[in-house]
Amino acid sequence: MFTGIVGAVGEVVEWRTGHLAVRSDIAPTLQVGGSIAVNGVCLTVVEVEDGVFFADVVPESRRRTNLGLLDAGARVNLERPLRADQGLDGHVLQGHVDGTGRVLAIAEVEVGREVRCGSSG
Repeated sequence: MFTGIVGAVGEVVEWRTGHLAVRSDIAPTLQVGGSIAVNGVCLTVVEVEDGVFFADVVPESRRRTNLGLLDAGARVNLERPLRADQGLDGHVLQGHVDGTGRVLAIAEVEVGREVRCGSSG
């Protein structure tokens, strides 16, 4: 579970078959087998080496999320998973993709934007 509050920023180093490599100051503190949200997508850390962590990314996740658009040098938002003894700041989120949608319209409003979405069918 995550709160949606970005805790660090990383930089994509490379893609290896089934793995995304990200350099970040928090990499040395991550545990193999632990979760990390990368741009809001829950991934599993499979290796940590010299300030870089490697996370599993299955083809479906790469196709259905913004991860598939990332190249080396791209900056990504990182969030550690929520611990049971940690206070909530933000929202309770899973980081798992349940479906996709299509942006139908974006309207500028007084403060921000309103986005109208629909099913991608």
